[in-house]
Amino acid sequence: MNKHFNKFSASQKGFTVIELIVVITIIAILSAVILLSVTQYINKGKDSNISGNLAVLVPAGEVYYNIENAAYGDGYTGFCDPDKNSAIKNAISQMPQNPTGDCLGGLTPGLCCNVAPDGDSWAACAQEFTYNTQAYCVDSRGVKKEILNSSCTSAIVSCD
Repeated sequence: MNKHFNKFSASQKGFTVIELIVVITIIAILSAVILLSVTQYINKGKDSNISGNLAVLVPAGEVYYNIENAAYGDGYTGFCDPDKNSAIKNAISQMPQNPTGDCLGGLTPGLCCNVAPDGDSWAACAQEFTYNTQAYCVDSRGVKKEILNSSCTSAIVSCD
């Protein structure tokens, strides 16, 4: 019996084509699942970066308001200008899309920031990665929330 078993096992020298195809298919499916999960986590991390950068603008806006009012009485005028405000410049530099912050002309927004004509309020928003129909918004009243991406324009002055 051992002699017969040894002859049989000696004649099998490798894997069949079907076995190889099954193993390769399983590896491909597992790789795809892992890749999708990693991509989602990367996008959620980018969304957190966007909300964090925008949240910093709220206290920066208060400091800017106090300094501008003490010196010129201008309120938030110039707050969204990256040449006058280092907090805005830093936030724009870390936005992954449209780093100029220009929201006009149908461009995909990076950071949209606008001051009301009277200089009494401002709002800033940026498109999210995970849900590209949503944008994260902050304003001079301290409101921080998600809004529709279509509302994230150069005319935004509040997150309502």
